[in-house]
Amino acid sequence: MEEKIIGTIKIKPRFYVDKECNWFQDGKPITHKGIYVYNYRNLCKDNDLFYIREGNSKAYVYFDDKPFMIKRVNCLKDKIMILLNDFTEEKLDIESLYFSKNIPYCLVKDKKFEAKFSRAALFQLSEEINEKDGKFTLLNNLINIKN
Repeated sequence: MEEKIIGTIKIKPRFYVDKECNWFQDGKPITHKGIYVYNYRNLCKDNDLFYIREGNSKAYVYFDDKPFMIKRVNCLKDKIMILLNDFTEEKLDIESLYFSKNIPYCLVKDKKFEAKFSRAALFQLSEEINEKDGKFTLLNNLINIKN
């Protein structure tokens, strides 16, 4: 992984995460579920820099897209639950939902990180989106679809 210059800081990320949220460490894929979950559990963000906290040190992470991916959507009567790629589940923050180039994103983990919807999750979510007079709603909340 090449060095990245962010502001006045030059770093060489130890971890790389592709747009499908596949992790790589020092160029090698991370396939062990425990390490994958550990990395997400210890993921931190400082402005535009992502890193894994390892004791007193930081191992920087470069993401091709967003840090998290929504794998599944479970639409209930009054809320929507989302399953993230780190195997955790939380309530969708509808207020944070936005679309960019027809792909939905939202904030997760107490609004600390962004998440991209997988195709399967987008399909599940799209079944709950309603359109009336050119405006889109989800559980009676207006949502912002921009391209």
